[in-house]
Parts: sequence; C-alpha cells; structure tokens
Amino acid sequence: MINNNYFKTLGVSPNEDLDIIKKAFKRLASKYHPDKNHDNIDAQRIFIKVKTAYEKIMEFRRNG
Repeated sequence: MINNNYFKTLGVSPNEDLDIIKKAFKRLASKYHPDKNHDNIDAQRIFIKVKTAYEKIMEFRRNG
C-alpha cells in the first residue's frame, strides 16, 4: 500500500488517472524548480517532496 500523503503532496486523489497525476506533478515541479527559485530553500524542499511523491506513485502504479 502506498502512503496517501504522496497523493496529497500532488493535490490529487489516489484513484486519479495517471495523466492527471502527471499534469499535477509538472505544474508543481515547474513552480518550485530550483532553477526558478535560486535562493529559496523552502521551494527546493517542496520540489524534492513533489518529485519523490511522483516517483513513488509511478513506481507503485507500475508494480501494481
């Protein structure tokens, strides 16, 4: 079972379509990307959290 906090991090529900999850990730990753937030440590932390959540969700979906 996957942690529901990963879905909350991306702002999607656990039964959401993969395309919606991917769009949510891209939107958040773009907003908090370190290249756009050079000196913002909080944005960098959020980016890592968003990236990790997306990776875990995709891994879970691939492995069933």
